[in-house]
Amino acid sequence: MNDVRFHFDFVSPYSWLALAESREFAAKHGVRWIARPVVYAKLLEDHGLVGPAETRLKRRYTFHDVLRCAEALGLEFAGVPAHPFRSLEALRTVVLFLEDERAMDLAVAVADAGWGRGQDLTDVDVLASCVEGVGLDAGSLRDRIAAPEIKRALGEITADALELGVFGVPTLEWNGELFWGHDRLAHLAARIAGRLGSPDERAGELLQRPFGVHRRRH
Repeated sequence: MNDVRFHFDFVSPYSWLALAESREFAAKHGVRWIARPVVYAKLLEDHGLVGPAETRLKRRYTFHDVLRCAEALGLEFAGVPAHPFRSLEALRTVVLFLEDERAMDLAVAVADAGWGRGQDLTDVDVLASCVEGVGLDAGSLRDRIAAPEIKRALGEITADALELGVFGVPTLEWNGELFWGHDRLAHLAARIAGRLGSPDERAGELLQRPFGVHRRRH
């Protein structure tokens, strides 16, 4: 069994696409997912980046692209009521159950509630319904996800992701190697199967080459 850490934030529709494929992928390629909910905004902030929803043309392209991807995968796509949105409560809900083997099932359910069925993932009642739907206890959910230890755990998981070099979501990590984007699932499968070699040595040599030009940032 291959343990793969699955970094995601529900604010990303690409996290939804990857989560939608996760069960079938795991069964086919002998993978055990380790759910790693992270705060995407924190990743962007620490790396000095902005999300695609914050750039007008990228925002437009993203929704076109996600609609195509969803149709190709046979997924219903309603889209979240507002985007970007505050995903902290949804992320903390998964953190609350990380020690349970159904944590990934919960992540899949939450992502689909928002992106697949158009529900508001800032609504704790929606999150409670997802929790109950996978057979977990949703009692006093609002208070439980507001607990300091849950907030702290989400921050620590996000800090761990930054330490690994994660800058976007979804990012899958296997044996220290990162695969960014739902469209890199095929590369992960090939790497696990030994059909792709490690790029480390070649990439290291390329990264030693100098910059040929520096773009000025305003």
